[in-house]
Amino acid sequence: MQSVKSQTCTLSDPGNTPGDVGCVSFNYRSQTVTYATVRVADGKIWLQQNLGSTKVASSLTDTDAYGDLFQWGRWDDGHQLRNSVIKATSPVPNNPSGLSDGDTGFYSAGYNSSSNWWSDGVTSDEWSAENVSAFTATIGADPCKAVGQNWRLPTVEELDAALVAENISEFNSALSSHLKLVPAGMKDYSGLYSPGSRLYLWSSSSSPYTGSGQHLYISQYSALTNSAGRDGGMSVRCIKDPSSMLGTSDFKKSTTSVYPNPAHDMVYIKADSAIQNVQITDMAGRKIEAHYSDNRINVQDFPDGAYIVEITLKNGEKISKKIIKK
Repeated sequence: MQSVKSQTCTLSDPGNTPGDVGCVSFNYRSQTVTYATVRVADGKIWLQQNLGSTKVASSLTDTDAYGDLFQWGRWDDGHQLRNSVIKATSPVPNNPSGLSDGDTGFYSAGYNSSSNWWSDGVTSDEWSAENVSAFTATIGADPCKAVGQNWRLPTVEELDAALVAENISEFNSALSSHLKLVPAGMKDYSGLYSPGSRLYLWSSSSSPYTGSGQHLYISQYSALTNSAGRDGGMSVRCIKDPSSMLGTSDFKKSTTSVYPNPAHDMVYIKADSAIQNVQITDMAGRKIEAHYSDNRINVQDFPDGAYIVEITLKNGEKISKKIIKK
């Protein structure tokens, strides 16, 4: 493992302008590494490279930028290495509590196999524990916590919002974005596939489907979020919690929900602060005309598919939510 050499690191956060860069040093794979950070057009600070990489991506086939491939819910234990041993059995029990200290096995047995890693996982499971001492049978340890205080895995809503803010629609626009996303491929029971042509990147969000998590998928033709089995080895990109950048006089984060989801005709917004504006975009970043009043949006005439609802509160806070129209 080598440190990033493309910049002199002062261990400071990026400035407030999208594209501003900084850097952070932390311990990964028992070595001190230095990674680039960047302010993205969504206003948030992200790592500009995948965990396990040695540099920021400069091309679609920049293998030094590919990094490691994590199974959903697992920590930096060696399983994420691209050459880790694939095991067709599962730990007992088949969840984070069944992993022994230093377990480097990549548990993936076959399509929809009950022996796949965490195959019976449910929607309430989390990938948010601070470290390997804090995980439980239902909460996996977040590898991004190793980056430092307030660093974590992004939620699927944050990935969707970043796609829209950065106008990412396929792998070329992903690479040219401030995030410098690169198609590092994926790993499962059959080995590695699609490096250089497809990007798979985990979120911390579990999925409504048993044994699955939600992830970002980008190819030559599309960019979207989806669900996949937790045994799939995918890239990890970390985000810094915005609460870490608030001063004591800053506002308290509002609680905002959008429901029902999926929706057929009406979507309702519930917020504990006054709403100033609501904007809807499709997954290609195009603005969608919609009637909003009395905290509800009429989506009856929307084509079926996924949309991002960006809510601006009167206190200046912005919240992005993904909805599905059926």
